[in-house]
Amino acid sequence: MAESIGKGVFLSGSVVYFTLRVGLDPKQVGLGLSAAGMSAFISSVLFGVIADRVGARRLLVMLFAALAVGFGLYALVDNAFHFFALVVVVGFIEYGTGPTNGALVGNLVPAEERVKLKAMMRSVFNIGFSIGIGVAAVAALSQRLLVLIPLTTAALMASAALLVTRLPDTPSRPVPVGFKRFAAVRDPRFLSVVGVSTVLASHVTVILVTMPLWALNRTSLPHFLIPLLLIFNTVFVILFQVRASRGADTVDGAGRLARRSGYWLAGGCAVIAVTALNDDIVLVSVAIVAAVLILSVAEVMQAASGWGLAFGLAPEHAQGEYLGAFDLHVITQNIIGPAMLSGLVIAFGFWGWLGIAVAALVASALIVPVARRGEVTLARATASATSP
Repeated sequence: MAESIGKGVFLSGSVVYFTLRVGLDPKQVGLGLSAAGMSAFISSVLFGVIADRVGARRLLVMLFAALAVGFGLYALVDNAFHFFALVVVVGFIEYGTGPTNGALVGNLVPAEERVKLKAMMRSVFNIGFSIGIGVAAVAALSQRLLVLIPLTTAALMASAALLVTRLPDTPSRPVPVGFKRFAAVRDPRFLSVVGVSTVLASHVTVILVTMPLWALNRTSLPHFLIPLLLIFNTVFVILFQVRASRGADTVDGAGRLARRSGYWLAGGCAVIAVTALNDDIVLVSVAIVAAVLILSVAEVMQAASGWGLAFGLAPEHAQGEYLGAFDLHVITQNIIGPAMLSGLVIAFGFWGWLGIAVAALVASALIVPVARRGEVTLARATASATSP
């Protein structure tokens, strides 16, 4: 909750803070935030490996403490050079908290309860993030109050670090003979699961970027409905994420759930495609609302299936490394998805939406077999490493 409120405050208010208080150009802010996102390709896996070696709880305390310092330093930034340097460092550290947090869950929670706990944590995260947006909105009311955006986030990250110290500590698991560091990113079968999951995670881009851009530029949907639809999506995740995680605590169950999420994703895109054929305001409004509902179902299913696949395909001694590598499917979608999918539908309209739907169906057909092959590879590697 502390982390999510802090991220809600900063992510929703950072553009306002850097442009109005620091005086940066919007393009400079966008470039800096993009550079921070690119650092995730390295930090997600790297910090996962470190978590397995030094202990997830210890590393998570250090990361939150470092973030508290980093966000606090934003209050002193007064030029573009300092902004670029700090935003990349903070982004690099921030993207390491995900796999480290997951490794801590893997160390403290029995295998059959990990996916359910992650679902509960995501619901809590959405609640906290929403609260953070409200705090940022209050801070944006006055030029003087804008400095509260980084300072509030810094204080909440420090609180998160203190809270993590209250959790039990577990020793790092010994690495069996035969396993190598960075094995996750060198395993083609595991990476194939990550690749297919990247396509199934397209709901992230569609809900947050592609659908709003399409609705604003190519439909008669009243503009005030768009933020309301995003609020509806957030509430839906809060209410149904835990329920959607049922059955995803095994690789096979998670694979089947991922397959169903692809069907829902394809259905949502097909419904939006209808709005390219008829611009009647009533039809467009009904179709967009229905599509957001369908895509929200796809979102909670795919998120739960992703946790099940990540935990299920990760060796017990390398939870952080494999979880960090699996996070690349969301990181990749966040970086290349907005430009690719939005460009596709804006350029090709109806056929662009159908193209996304077809890609989702292809990914649905592939996810179960590639997940099973990844599970077989893990079983063989484990047997080989532990045999005399």
